[in-house]
Amino acid sequence: MPGLLEGVKVVAFDQVVALPATTAVMADWGAEVIKIEPVWGDWQRALVSFNRTPLVIKNDNGEIELHFEFLNRSKKSVALNLKNPKGREVLVRLLKDADVFITNYSVDVLEKFKLTYKDLKDEFPHLIHCLLTGYGTKGPMSTYRGYDYVAAWSYGGPMGLVTADPEIPPAIQRPGMMDMVASAHMLSGVCAALYYKQRTGQGQALELSLYHMAVWTLGLDVQVALYGYPPKVWDRRHNPNPMYNSYKCKDRWMMMVHPNQDYWVPFCKAIGKEDWINNPKYATMEAREKCATDMIKELDKLFVTKTWKEWEVSFIANDLIVSGNHPVSEILTDEQAIANNFYTTLDHPVMGKATLLNSPMQFSETPAKITSVAPQLGAHTEEVLLAHGYTWEDLASLKEQKIIP
Repeated sequence: MPGLLEGVKVVAFDQVVALPATTAVMADWGAEVIKIEPVWGDWQRALVSFNRTPLVIKNDNGEIELHFEFLNRSKKSVALNLKNPKGREVLVRLLKDADVFITNYSVDVLEKFKLTYKDLKDEFPHLIHCLLTGYGTKGPMSTYRGYDYVAAWSYGGPMGLVTADPEIPPAIQRPGMMDMVASAHMLSGVCAALYYKQRTGQGQALELSLYHMAVWTLGLDVQVALYGYPPKVWDRRHNPNPMYNSYKCKDRWMMMVHPNQDYWVPFCKAIGKEDWINNPKYATMEAREKCATDMIKELDKLFVTKTWKEWEVSFIANDLIVSGNHPVSEILTDEQAIANNFYTTLDHPVMGKATLLNSPMQFSETPAKITSVAPQLGAHTEEVLLAHGYTWEDLASLKEQKIIP
């Protein structure tokens, strides 16, 4: 069965996480994705560990980098030396029948290689040119480089809103977390531009910054702040609605979200506090807000007496909205995840079998599919160039000039 984006061709001059994640999903959806790498490879291939977590698996068959494997499945790899003008000529030839050119290299690099939208739009008016930057292409920070930890998590605002105690250092995001959010925004933009192109035949420039994406992610806080009400950091000890809070069970933390009075009676029944239902101290949202700090202390004492699974039984029986913290180690074998097709296992030349996380959108008529594991560096260089009019003699010449490996 053809994929949703069958027939769409993407030339991806990208690196690291955000845009490789975008093009990974496009490949899952059936697009042909040609990843352009320098002859030494996307530097993600060389990342051996992160925060003391090993990322490389080696055996007699070779080695793989796990982040790269996840982000570059179902793609073709073409290795090019763009420092040689003939390397650019090769890339430009690939753009002649491409629908999308996507990149997160800095603007000065794109200007150097004449790969900006301005450089390409006259020759390729059909091309959708997608650019991800740290802070945008205008303004005093337009030339700043930025990973998601800096441009999104820190400068974009989330880091300052997740720790209530000013004496405690702010939390640091998980690897690539904000990049993955950015990838979804870019994907939606590309799909909208493809729809426009289908109707008009015209490409256009798409631009996304990590900074703007992060501010949009904080949109509920920012919109209220625009009217003079800056966001308050969540402090669970003094949350005005104790039913909308995190609590420690005997074995793990849990999070509950009960935003209105409708949940009050079932909440009291679930925790064995029926005597609270009509108690004037607790009976209304307004009353609970007045005594919230003391009530949270009472609930802290109560919830720590049982495990999460023990509490879960009564919460679910009363149709409440609560979940225990779910560590990744449990998600790997979670019955709910497996039932909803979170993972795919493929044959792998290094590992024998490789299990990969599926992209989350599911389609009834055109299901997403991971068709292959991530390619070795330059694995498809010859195949792709031959398909674009190069001869074997041309390839020999390009190799001799060190334009391709």
